[in-house]
Amino acid sequence: MANAAELERKVAAALRRAGYSNTGVTLVVGASGGPDSCALLYALDRLKNAHGLSLHVAHLNHNFRGQEAEDDAVFVAEIAKELGLPVTVVKEDPHEYQKKRGISSFEQGAREMRYGFMARVAGEAGARAVTVGHTADDLAETVLLHVLRGTGLYGLRGMGEVSEWPWPAGAGGLQLFRPLLDVTKDQTAEYCREIGRTYREDSGNYLWRFTRNKVRQDLMPRLAQDYNPQVRNALVRLARTAAEEVDFVEQELDKVWADVAVRSDGGVRFSKRALNQLHPLLQRLAFRRGYILVTGDATRLRESHMTAMEDLALGERGGRSLELPGGVTLRQEYAELVLSRSQGPDCPYPELDGEYPIRLPVETGVETMAPAGPWLVTMQAGTATEPPDWAAAGARDEWTACLGRKSIGEAATVRAWRPGDRIQPLGMRGRKKLQDLFTDLRVPRPWRGRVPLLECEAGIAWVVGHRIADWANVGPGAGEQMLWIRFSRDQDQTI
Repeated sequence: MANAAELERKVAAALRRAGYSNTGVTLVVGASGGPDSCALLYALDRLKNAHGLSLHVAHLNHNFRGQEAEDDAVFVAEIAKELGLPVTVVKEDPHEYQKKRGISSFEQGAREMRYGFMARVAGEAGARAVTVGHTADDLAETVLLHVLRGTGLYGLRGMGEVSEWPWPAGAGGLQLFRPLLDVTKDQTAEYCREIGRTYREDSGNYLWRFTRNKVRQDLMPRLAQDYNPQVRNALVRLARTAAEEVDFVEQELDKVWADVAVRSDGGVRFSKRALNQLHPLLQRLAFRRGYILVTGDATRLRESHMTAMEDLALGERGGRSLELPGGVTLRQEYAELVLSRSQGPDCPYPELDGEYPIRLPVETGVETMAPAGPWLVTMQAGTATEPPDWAAAGARDEWTACLGRKSIGEAATVRAWRPGDRIQPLGMRGRKKLQDLFTDLRVPRPWRGRVPLLECEAGIAWVVGHRIADWANVGPGAGEQMLWIRFSRDQDQTI
């Protein structure tokens, strides 16, 4: 049992470093059923009396591996029951969460959903921290992933043993505890075997669609075989060095923060004069800290974003504003830069939640109306010589479109943009991502999730206010049937 004792010794030492030992603390243990989280759960259970711990087990069924996921949930619940520990098991849909949050990455959406779930469990259990089974392998893979994506110091540090809660912001001082960062995945599996405990294998760890799996199954073994057999240890050392450097520069930023920035109306105002006196690294980190104050976390912020903010501050970037992830804007004002997240007073789009089916009129010359959330859709079938008054040449605007009646069918849905949506813009042979279309049209990021789309069986027929699809365009025949359609704000809806 020498190896088992060593793992438990490391977990006990981590508990003491974190200040959780003999303080009557409650810990939520995130348990997937795999060897890492099972080893963590078993070790904490064996240590709980000696360290005065209360444990609460939490398992989230991600609902994308069918029966295997159901079996994992049952397995974790049975372990908790056997150990006499309270347990919370919940099933949620990451695809639905991804759509709701407008997140293009499945992995990011699943991560947010998982941490949101554990934060709720921690709140209900009165827990001070959530502990998860991240290992030295996970730390090395995270650092390498960050390097591949382009990162700064914060990305190089990877994971910390104790860190602020990653998502959502403002989780009441909840902490994330990772006591296995000095333990490898092989050692967690060996620990379970030594103490006579079982665990489950997650087939999701082998799905090639996930970038982390490619790094774990392909890139890391190649680096170890062809370049450095100790690549994992080298990346872990890099993470620890970066963490020390981050701690130092954060202390330096603390010394000047009051002169550089002030919180105001939900945003952060930076003094240009004070910023320009800072070292470039401190400038970028000041913007990063401001971004966290506005959004709650820096998950979507990249090193390229911080460099772009620095360029704006130095006047080396054209324009007076910069759009950032999460609907955040950095704009120039006299002697100041203002970082804020606001739709702005001139956003023409109300919030659009859900999907709204509408029937398209067949009979010509008859005006029909259909509500679609905060919008009122006015429609009339006809020909080019019979437009309704609101679609006449002098009255037509960007909220009005003329579509080929046969092309679009008899039913449509009004909804908001989803990541991955595509359209064949008028005059183009191929399809284009809406995200790229919005960028070309300079639609501000905060507005994009509000732009209504008219979707038919053949695809997106109209990005309302901007572009119709080539296939939905009216044909060359003067007598072809067409559908006049107009979007206006529904005054009967609360906007």
